[in-house]
Amino acid sequence: MKVLKIEKLTESTFCIRTERPDVAIRAGQLFNVGIPGAGINREYSMYSAADAPYIDFLIKEVQDGFVSPALNRLQVGNLVEVDGPYGEFCLNPPDNSDQHYLFLATGTGIAPFHSFVETFPDLNYTVLHGIRDPDEQYHEKDYAQGRYIPCISRNIEGQPSFRLTEYLIKYPVNPSSIVYLCGNRNMIVDAFETLREQGVHGNNLFTEVFF
Repeated sequence: MKVLKIEKLTESTFCIRTERPDVAIRAGQLFNVGIPGAGINREYSMYSAADAPYIDFLIKEVQDGFVSPALNRLQVGNLVEVDGPYGEFCLNPPDNSDQHYLFLATGTGIAPFHSFVETFPDLNYTVLHGIRDPDEQYHEKDYAQGRYIPCISRNIEGQPSFRLTEYLIKYPVNPSSIVYLCGNRNMIVDAFETLREQGVHGNNLFTEVFF
């Protein structure tokens, strides 16, 4: 697939837009992405709407990584391998428009939730985004006002700092919410336990872990 656009978001995080393969795609699915001929790919969640005429990927360069540093060197017009889609971490909203969805993410784990929101603009949702620094609020204006809540852990003078799991404890979740969690293992384990203690049924909890 051809690279259509590259957007640098932070020193290490960027968004790549590629051509769309001629296949059915569901919001939240994964693709194997890599450099043609390199022999190694990495899974990335789709960041764009499922029905968009392109695919966006939100990527954080991993120091000494095999794939992300090479992807960060791509230019518009270069070719990139995009195989897929894969995975079942998807959203199928019910007819009940009052159903509330809670999306919990750390870092670039917000990618599938951005895809959900772009695909289903009428969704009743809240996003809790666990990040270290304020510049990691990727495309926060894409979310409806008041529905994106950054949980910034770094202590910055004049600004509140708290972890995502601390926010959950301070502001308990409505037990009827359907909750999706995506990000690092520690957040998911801790948040999952808190949510169960708050009465969220296990059938309403869906997880995808970054190792």
